[in-house]
Amino acid sequence: MFALGLIGSVLASAADQHAPIAAPVVVVGDSWTFQYTDVWKNEPGSLRQVEVTAINDSGIEADYKRVDTGEVFSHQRFSREMNPFDRGSKHFAPAFTRYAFPLEAGKTWSSEATADNPTTGKHFRYQIEGKALGWEKIKVQAGEFDAMKIEITAYYQNDEIARNRGSAKSTETVWYAPAVKNYVKLEYQDTDRNGRVANRDMWELTAYASK
Repeated sequence: MFALGLIGSVLASAADQHAPIAAPVVVVGDSWTFQYTDVWKNEPGSLRQVEVTAINDSGIEADYKRVDTGEVFSHQRFSREMNPFDRGSKHFAPAFTRYAFPLEAGKTWSSEATADNPTTGKHFRYQIEGKALGWEKIKVQAGEFDAMKIEITAYYQNDEIARNRGSAKSTETVWYAPAVKNYVKLEYQDTDRNGRVANRDMWELTAYASK
């Protein structure tokens, strides 16, 4: 009977480990430090820390800092599910659907959004498709984590692209680890309407703090 009980406990534990992932409970003071790399140029960039500074009805606010200088170079917003309203130089409405909690292997989702680039004045329309591919054990500088591998493909147009009857495409491959309430690795690729790769970037977690 003891053996049967032990086996039952092990099976229950395994099942819990791969239960659907609920949305993270993020609090002020949570932070994540990432090594940014320009894969296209094969150049590592600076260490960048993301620190939650406020949580309100409109979502989560965070400062982006350069670790070497402490300089805050960007202030960005996320939904309560950690979907970014600000992504690169673009501001999204609604948020860019990187996650669709609860997450489990095989789940798919789709959404639409618009994005504005304040610097260039350009306006974009996005069709976003996501899929949770499954659990993987991944090792990064911050340690080894059980993570859900997710792929997000976004087709987008502005007036210029639409006139040429094409869509540009961005692809994110994300490893989301519930233990850190965020991704531990993100690979990004941007492709123009002719299929040419324009950008390839990577972010890898080096440290985190959970309050």
